[in-house]
Amino acid sequence: MHISIDLNTLSEFLSQVMGESVEIAVHDMTELERSLCIIKNPISGRQIGAPATDFALRLLHECQSSAQAPFRTNYPGKTHDGHRMRSSSMLLQDAAGQPLAMLCINRNDHHLQHAAELLRNYFQHEENSPSEELLSHSVEQLGDDIINQALASYPIEAKRLSSTDKKTIVQTLEQNGVFLVKGFIAKTASLLAISEPTLYRYLKNNTN
Repeated sequence: MHISIDLNTLSEFLSQVMGESVEIAVHDMTELERSLCIIKNPISGRQIGAPATDFALRLLHECQSSAQAPFRTNYPGKTHDGHRMRSSSMLLQDAAGQPLAMLCINRNDHHLQHAAELLRNYFQHEENSPSEELLSHSVEQLGDDIINQALASYPIEAKRLSSTDKKTIVQTLEQNGVFLVKGFIAKTASLLAISEPTLYRYLKNNTN
């Protein structure tokens, strides 16, 4: 059964049901550089025209390269100014399986997180910190944030890294869906002080 749904109406419905502490966002996955087209209760501070998040790029890449379910639920998110949220996202596809939009629900559960931290401290329980979604305000900021994360574990500047390390970084960025956004191939090549043909060769070797 196929039902046509107006995403703006659906977003308004969800925002009223879930309340002001829950942000409803819809991304146009055909315009990644300015994908945010609907936002209700904007607790992340983003505006219409903001780019897709690093998580959205990663989910898009995973769904294009495998048969995984087109949604993820209850993963940690963080705005650029450090505001923490609990997020769920679903990729919406047409009948042919082509990605059209992504519906995201971002919940401000600060009080629950604070209570959980108090309990963890009380019982001295240590946990591994999961990766966080970056909700950036511009595509340039998004690229910088993702690339900086990939470089964070290296003690020297990117251009002085070995070819093996550079290849690993390129492959990591590709897995995170960075190169789905126009301009990131050239940006990464410049940062790593390699040519674009070399970067493409790294990508080709990764698929073999």
